[in-house]
Amino acid sequence: MTHAEIQAELSSFALGALDAPEQRLVEEHLATGCPRCRQELTTWQEVVGSLALASQESESPDLRPALLQRLRPAPRRANVVALPRWSLIPLAAAAAAVLVLGVGREAAWREQFSAQQQLLANLRTEAGSAQQQMERLTQQLAAKENDVATLRAALAAAQESLAVVQKPGLQMVRLQSSPPTQPSQAAPPEAHALISNGTRRALFYAFDLPAVPPDKTYELWWITEKEGPVRAGLFVPDERGFGRLEAVLPTDAGAIQAAAVTVEPAVGVAKPTGPMILKPVTS
Repeated sequence: MTHAEIQAELSSFALGALDAPEQRLVEEHLATGCPRCRQELTTWQEVVGSLALASQESESPDLRPALLQRLRPAPRRANVVALPRWSLIPLAAAAAAVLVLGVGREAAWREQFSAQQQLLANLRTEAGSAQQQMERLTQQLAAKENDVATLRAALAAAQESLAVVQKPGLQMVRLQSSPPTQPSQAAPPEAHALISNGTRRALFYAFDLPAVPPDKTYELWWITEKEGPVRAGLFVPDERGFGRLEAVLPTDAGAIQAAAVTVEPAVGVAKPTGPMILKPVTS
């Protein structure tokens, strides 16, 4: 029996109306020292004692069956029965006992409802923590996937660069800016273009380039035999002044005679218009 079921049977226990198994279960529970059940049993025993005193004074018959009958739910359509005067006091006591029982049950229900609400709040907190943990793991997974994609892109670029430099007939063009006019000035920017006629591709590396405004960029040019400057690509150096570009050689402009770098608008131009920052080194 649950604690609530034992509380519900305390009135019958005080009257001695329980079966032997139920009587034993209630006694075992009371032996544990439950203060609430002991207090409620004391109340019922006082009610039963008052019933006994009332029956002795009025020499009435045994009221136990009548009290048990009053504690049971009444039928929907009950006939009105006139009760003898001697039964008024016991019935009032029984009504008080029923009221005490109802208050006790309501307190137990409120306690159970409060415990269920607390359990629900704990479950919601745990669900929120699990959701946050899942979001953190998702972000970590996305970051790792992004790192893998970056590494794959770098590996692919390295493989392409390796394919260019491994081809026979590789041509290197060196570019440099004007040398500094004073010894205290920093080293002038310079660059190297590795041109592979076999793959029709080229790798361009620049060093110590100054930063350009946000609306400007560097543009690499191939100086060809037939069309003069032909655009090769745009690039922006990093904070160290390092720039890199993979370019494709033109197919119908004739032989490449040299290369140059100018500063142009950010979208680039078809022909050079800005100052020449890097130009071929003459021996």
